[in-house]
Amino acid sequence: MELFIQAVQKYNALEKIPAKAGAKHELYHSERHWLDKIGSHPGVNVTEFARSAGITKGAVSQVVSKLERKGFVRRYKSGENDKEVFLELTREGREHYSRHKKKNEETLKPLVEELKKYPGDKVEFFISLLAWIGQYLEQSREQMKGHR
Repeated sequence: MELFIQAVQKYNALEKIPAKAGAKHELYHSERHWLDKIGSHPGVNVTEFARSAGITKGAVSQVVSKLERKGFVRRYKSGENDKEVFLELTREGREHYSRHKKKNEETLKPLVEELKKYPGDKVEFFISLLAWIGQYLEQSREQMKGHR
């Protein structure tokens, strides 16, 4: 458990380090991942985005507002349903998304190489364990909400 907590703390420390994004802006790790998610799912609506991310529509709205001010994302409504709000990357957002996608591939190379050292069943076990941990943490979060 101690190793797991240390890994989570190190990941959380990464989240707090902004990186240059163009000449004018910096993006935090979590913001870059939002751009990745929007870039990977063009035309996603806010409700579905919130559901898949496991957060509220209000939380989506807050982060999207920051990304809109920085010029990376825009919201729009479909002509068919005036209440449904969709997200897409701007030109600058798409450029950053492409650069970040390449950077992610480079960054993940050592992890991919390490996983290649193990038989497939061990890698599958590791992936299933990570999925279980994600579900466990989500259940814990829901339980904690109930303790307020």
